[in-house]
Order: sequence, then structure tokens, then C-alpha cells
Amino acid sequence: MRKLILILLLIAAGIFLFAGRSAIPHPVYIELHDSEGNLPMADNLEVNCWLKHKPEEVLDMQNSNLIYPIIDIFLQIQCAGFGSWGAGDTLHVEILDKKINESLTLDLELNFDNYQLFNNNHLKKVEKE
Repeated sequence: MRKLILILLLIAAGIFLFAGRSAIPHPVYIELHDSEGNLPMADNLEVNCWLKHKPEEVLDMQNSNLIYPIIDIFLQIQCAGFGSWGAGDTLHVEILDKKINESLTLDLELNFDNYQLFNNNHLKKVEKE
């Protein structure tokens, strides 16, 4: 009986600590075009992304959790690269095409679907100050 109670307490503690958090793969796909509808070149892109509640944990194009292009037009961000994430977390994405000086900033709400697709996102000219 004591073993059963101990096991139930350990399970309850695990659920409490990790409820709603996951390190399982969750790809987010963002369709990219420049302001004229052309596909950006991978060498010209600078991408940084992080979860809003963990801004110190940044993924960039040097990280294997970001891949461009996927099926020619998509940027893939693998959320498992953050260690843990949960439905309702906000994924902040900053994209810059250095060659044509166009950028895009997105805040995307994550869910527990197998993947998420965000399309028709156009890079826009960077405002000069």
C-alpha cells in the first residue's frame, strides 16, 4: 500500500511540475515572400526567434532547429529546440532579408496540433530613421 501511495505522489508531482509543457517536436511553418511576392534567398535571411516568456533562449539560422527553405517557400521552426514549450506560449519571430532590407516580425500563439502553418507573410521594407 505504501508503494502505491508513493507512486501516486510521484506521478502527481510530475504532472504538477510538467503540466502543459513539452519538449516534443512541434514544427511551425511560415510561408515567406518579399514585398513583391518573390522568394527570399536563404543566404540573405537573418532569423531570430524565442518564446516570449524565455527571451534569453534564442534560436537563429545557425541552429539546426531553423530550416529555410522547406518545400521552397517555408521557414521551419522546430519548437522542441526551446527545451520546453506549451500550448498558449507566444513564439516571437524576427526575420530580416539583408539584401533587400525588408523585415517581418511575428508573434504566433502555439498549440498542441502536430504542426502549425502560417502563410502569406510578406517581408516589408525597413523604415529608415
